[in-house]
Amino acid sequence: MFTVKLKNGETVQVPLEELEEFLEKNREQIQEQHKPMGKRRT
Repeated sequence: MFTVKLKNGETVQVPLEELEEFLEKNREQIQEQHKPMGKRRT
């Protein structure tokens, strides 16, 4: 399951097999979130 946060504050869980279709139908309603990536180990 993938968790998708919508612009209206609602959180929806979508199964992997339905994710592509859900994204196509609801692209304008989905809130984008950016998380900083961790530091790489050398």
